[in-house]
Amino acid sequence: MRGRDSQKSKRRSPSDRSRQGRERPLGKRAAASRVQWHGFRPLFDYWGNEIKRFYKLETLASATEGMLRGNDRFVVPSVRDVLGPAPVTSLSFDLFQEGKYQLVFRLRAGNAKRKQASFGFVVAKAEGTHSKVAAVEHANLRLLNRRAPDLVVQPFRGGYIHLPDRLGRSGQGRNVYAYVTQWLSGFHELGVDRSLQFFVNTEKPHLFTVGQTEGLKGRMVEIIARSYDARTGKCMDIPQVASGDFVVTKPRQGIPRLKLVACRRMLQRMRPAKILDRILGASWDWGGREFRLAPSDPATLDDALTHALGRADAHTWIHDYRSAVESGTVPEPEALPLDILRR
Repeated sequence: MRGRDSQKSKRRSPSDRSRQGRERPLGKRAAASRVQWHGFRPLFDYWGNEIKRFYKLETLASATEGMLRGNDRFVVPSVRDVLGPAPVTSLSFDLFQEGKYQLVFRLRAGNAKRKQASFGFVVAKAEGTHSKVAAVEHANLRLLNRRAPDLVVQPFRGGYIHLPDRLGRSGQGRNVYAYVTQWLSGFHELGVDRSLQFFVNTEKPHLFTVGQTEGLKGRMVEIIARSYDARTGKCMDIPQVASGDFVVTKPRQGIPRLKLVACRRMLQRMRPAKILDRILGASWDWGGREFRLAPSDPATLDDALTHALGRADAHTWIHDYRSAVESGTVPEPEALPLDILRR
């Protein structure tokens, strides 16, 4: 899928019955006794295209293990932030998701007191631009989680992993950024179906109803509105809806729970009218059809803003936006014509 600030869609991979595994012991400095890797396989986007990689997963595994045996400043420290100071005895990395810029692993960790927890291990797919995107995304998630901890994944620590040159050439290695987050149990990757309805992107996909899709769009509007800081004028950019920026639960009835797990850019000098203009104008080409971010029912939009801001501030946002449309400061949106705004 391609959008205005497009990211490639994440995977819909074939089932993996014979996943590769590897296990290596670590030194005393890392205070861990066992490291395992699972799920080394190609992953695919929604349209069935294999997603491009810039290094072998085995290279990443070896480099990560080397860091864990040496100067690890963010993986085991993140685990200890959650489990406590006891020695970490096991780390298991399982490839979960892949996109244009990053790989996501599920990291299961245990310590000497038999405490266990799961984490997200997010790794840039290359140095340079890819790693800069990952580092900025990590910082953005820290900021947004403080503003809306119920709607944004909690990030922990991050840093760089050195991938040595495969031919052993000096100075030819690469440094890729990686960071650790909480693992959202019960949440799955959110995708967009050809019907333009949301679905859970798992081995057995679950298609949400039209009503649930509209409700999820409302949740997205709420998250964007909650990200706004009126004091600084900062607000998150429009998320890439079908590119892994959100994860979702899988209820059969009612509106699923939604969490933001990626934010690559924060916008500056924003105000409510400009934010609503971006929300109502956000759309992507999806298989020759237009997919819009904004809910089709204005009442769903109003409810989302009210839930995020409170009734009084929500009315102020809509009033300011209507005034901007009437004055020609922003164009009249197809998704919410002026006569509806006035009502």
